[in-house]
Amino acid sequence: MVFTAFAGLLCFWLFVLPVIVVALSSVASHWSGTILPDGFSMRWFERFGSSDFDALVTSLEIGFGVAVLGTVLGVWLALALEGRDRRGLGALVDMVAMMPNGVPSVVLGLSVLIAYHKKPLDISGSAAIVVLVQLALVLPFCYRCAAAALRPELTVLREAAASLGAPPRMVLLRVVLPQLVPAIRASLALGFALSLGELGATLTVYPPGFATVPIVVVGQVNRGYYLPASALSLILLAVSLAALLLIAARVPRRRA
Repeated sequence: MVFTAFAGLLCFWLFVLPVIVVALSSVASHWSGTILPDGFSMRWFERFGSSDFDALVTSLEIGFGVAVLGTVLGVWLALALEGRDRRGLGALVDMVAMMPNGVPSVVLGLSVLIAYHKKPLDISGSAAIVVLVQLALVLPFCYRCAAAALRPELTVLREAAASLGAPPRMVLLRVVLPQLVPAIRASLALGFALSLGELGATLTVYPPGFATVPIVVVGQVNRGYYLPASALSLILLAVSLAALLLIAARVPRRRA
């Protein structure tokens, strides 16, 4: 009981309290040297300008794009490696897919920037390079989500459907993908959340005139604007939670 209470208090202190502080900072008119803000105001939300809105929209667009691409590639890769010997080519592909997890994000961003800043593959001046580097970061998680869902029973179902004369496309659409729906949802949610919070690699590669919410927040913090940064962070948190709930929402089954 004591250990459970201590663990709960520690989790509250480490994870919940910082969010509460950010929420209070976003509505504080002034906060310095006191436990609670000196006053409360909505002026930081009222100052939410077009540049902040553009950064929020950019973050959401990049997040959804990276999540969808990562999920599609992760599911395809997991299906392609299913049942293969992991001591040969399968092991090599698996290692390459998981490699971004072992590389610091700044190093990965610099590698992508150097590789794609000259013709004929110059994408350094567009948002495509941000999508590419974030896709490399989220792909290992999306791939593992799909690979973990490929149970032996699914192989039996695929073989049974094929033995009954179902073409490969029908087996994929009617047998495999419906069984992978929970994994696909988890992959979309994880990829979206990781993309929204990604900073290190994005700071390394983002082109001029491009900004996501984390980049704007870091810029405000560096200039000492903690309260406006808190307001923008709270807006991003609310929008991202709404998007994650939408991804996780269960679609009611149609009755036959």
